[in-house]
Amino acid sequence: MKSTKILIAGDLFPMPCNYELFAAGDTQELFGKSLCELFQAADFRVCNFEGCFTDGETPIEKIGPNIKAPVNTVSAVKKLGIDFATLGNTHSMDYGRQGYLDTCKTLSDNGIEFFGWGDNEFSVKSYAEIKHNGRIIVLYNTTERFENAPREDFPGVNLYDEYRVCQELKALKEHCDYLIVFYHGGIEGTHCNSDIMRTRFHRMADNGADVVISQHTHAVGEEERYHNAYLLYGQGNFCFHFRPDITPLLAEGIVLELVFSDEGFTAKPHRILRTEKGCVYDEQQDLSAFYERSKTHDKLLAGDKKAREEFDRQFGKDCANWAGLFFWTFRGSNPLDAEQRKALSPAEFLTYLKNSYTREQLLGMQMFMRNEEFNEVGNKILSDLLRETDTKEN
Repeated sequence: MKSTKILIAGDLFPMPCNYELFAAGDTQELFGKSLCELFQAADFRVCNFEGCFTDGETPIEKIGPNIKAPVNTVSAVKKLGIDFATLGNTHSMDYGRQGYLDTCKTLSDNGIEFFGWGDNEFSVKSYAEIKHNGRIIVLYNTTERFENAPREDFPGVNLYDEYRVCQELKALKEHCDYLIVFYHGGIEGTHCNSDIMRTRFHRMADNGADVVISQHTHAVGEEERYHNAYLLYGQGNFCFHFRPDITPLLAEGIVLELVFSDEGFTAKPHRILRTEKGCVYDEQQDLSAFYERSKTHDKLLAGDKKAREEFDRQFGKDCANWAGLFFWTFRGSNPLDAEQRKALSPAEFLTYLKNSYTREQLLGMQMFMRNEEFNEVGNKILSDLLRETDTKEN
């Protein structure tokens, strides 16, 4: 029986710097000949749409960017051949109900199937199904909680709840040959995955997932072969120019090629490089750093203390990039000294708090308190600072 080849790209979304190229469907200028040929050779193509296709102008209130693109920019996405899109992510609800409705219509009109969100908390579509060459392959999408939760009467995404998600995966695996999970989460800007991420990936694999892929981190992480599953911790961006500068972190991404047969499947990472307006295939395919991190990760799982120390060091270094935002959110805009605060009654103290923080800062605090991964970031930053303080005092 013939095989099934699926190509999986990371975060993909038009930005102001390339709106015109996307609207014109200029895939050659955006992605180059080699990358376009790679996509054309696949049976199916999947990506993550990190934003809303809408011409609306009413963003939700949140900290961080609200991401959208004009409806006509879907032209290049369609021409590239994208068949399926995950929408359980950080920015798909950035323009509320109207952005949700506009995105659904835009993708439906262009023959792109989407999953990972729904009309309300009772009707979230968590997966899509591929039937090809006599086999069934299920694509499943879940995401961490940001400003994207569905409500009884409001659209939203398929939030990660470990028990529910694992039960769904177990049930889906009973009726399919292969199961691919798209997990939108982790800590942005980290090359090394966290303990939370590793535990979640292992549990999803234990409950039937053959492939688990992390998107959202905007950085290439590492791979792991766990029992019979393939785990990719951090795919990096595909074409997502949310920042104008090409930093080393944002300079590369991975397109994952999966080939399924009756005997099993293979997973092959392809390195891509960011350009000023798009991305291109890395003709050198220099994945040495990716494979080196993966080896260190394997040693960590085997109990190697040096590997654990190296992973923790790099993870702490990456988390420290969030320190400015972390402390800024709790700093306040109208601080009183400690003696003045002691003199305040409970009611007066509540008034002080209301006057001490801007609404944007309160939204930032809520983000850190609401999301488990950001809890981990804050704890890592504080632990490292406390350790440095102890060293200096001793």
